[in-house]
Amino acid sequence: MSKDLQLFLLTAERLLRCRWDGKSDNVEIINSAMDGETIREVARDPFNPKKLYAATLTEIHISEDEGVTWKWLPSGGIDRRDIWCMAVHPTRKDEIYVGTLPASVYVSENGGRSFTELSTFRNLPDYNRWTFPPGAHVAHARCIVLDARVPDEIIVGIEEGGVARSRNRGATWEDISGPWSLTAYPKFNDPAAVVPYEMGQHEEGRVYRDVHWVTRHPKDLDTLYASTGIGTYRTTDGGKNWIKCEYGLGRAYAIPMINHAAAPDRVFLGAAENGPATWAGYRTVRAGPYNTVKFSQLRLAETGGAKTQILRSDDAGKNWTFLKTGLPAGHEHMTCGFAIHPDDPNTLCVGYTDGSVYATTDGGANWRRLVVSQPKLYGVRLLAAA
Repeated sequence: MSKDLQLFLLTAERLLRCRWDGKSDNVEIINSAMDGETIREVARDPFNPKKLYAATLTEIHISEDEGVTWKWLPSGGIDRRDIWCMAVHPTRKDEIYVGTLPASVYVSENGGRSFTELSTFRNLPDYNRWTFPPGAHVAHARCIVLDARVPDEIIVGIEEGGVARSRNRGATWEDISGPWSLTAYPKFNDPAAVVPYEMGQHEEGRVYRDVHWVTRHPKDLDTLYASTGIGTYRTTDGGKNWIKCEYGLGRAYAIPMINHAAAPDRVFLGAAENGPATWAGYRTVRAGPYNTVKFSQLRLAETGGAKTQILRSDDAGKNWTFLKTGLPAGHEHMTCGFAIHPDDPNTLCVGYTDGSVYATTDGGANWRRLVVSQPKLYGVRLLAAA
């Protein structure tokens, strides 16, 4: 790698553009942009390597000089919904997708200047039953997967709602995550009482519907991975059946995943012992003639550290190895994202929500902490200089 890499730090307060040589621990912050904005995503235009798109919580921005300067795009049509994810189409020029809260999907065919809702997404059978525990108690589109091999296909991961797919550019949709089943998240007010809260779905079916991330195998279109609130699942038949990946050591709450076309069977994953430490926006189960509330399974979620670790699979999700050298043993904070070198599958970074960033250049065998840190980190992206 002769050229320096551009490392983008996506935070709750700004976008930071950094320079990293891919070898040392030092990272140079070059400039910041969109001060005061929550940054959701940064992506490169596949037709112009100097053009970048950035999604904030409410807006789309564009840079035509690799992130040196940015300008706001009007992005009409998104209806003031909170943006949670963005994806740039790999083969259709100026086509951009965003996913929002409440759970909706929008498309732009003019480089982000205006968007149209793919309203048939809301026709999915269980759309009105999707839910999300904290905050506004509303489900959202957490990730969008596009693939040059199937240019008309859109895959969306919904938290909490499952995995949905369109094979005709959003004209119609299908749920590929299995049967829907309602559950509740109980809160223990005291050792003798359980208060039920109406907030989600459980594991009956093929994929637990608290979906955080969806990734596709670079060589096999039918192999997908989905990380969820109780673990990671994979399918080898395009979503007809899902198998839970067994990590060992009880790691359950999984969020970011990443893979690379040059190492197609390798997958990196960030998984934690516990979910979020705090919850907000509880809604009690509505009043009714209840004598007993039955729970099929209870699992205690401690409010201590997340106990996060990084894992790698080298056989398309069948087996997993914990990566330890240079990484904190059971990090107290959650992983918020991976960034992998576009040309080198052995070079990648992982960010944690406390702002720390770790990097490896040997496929995860050894890691080191980079000399850069930002509070309220939401994600990291790694781009080669154009």
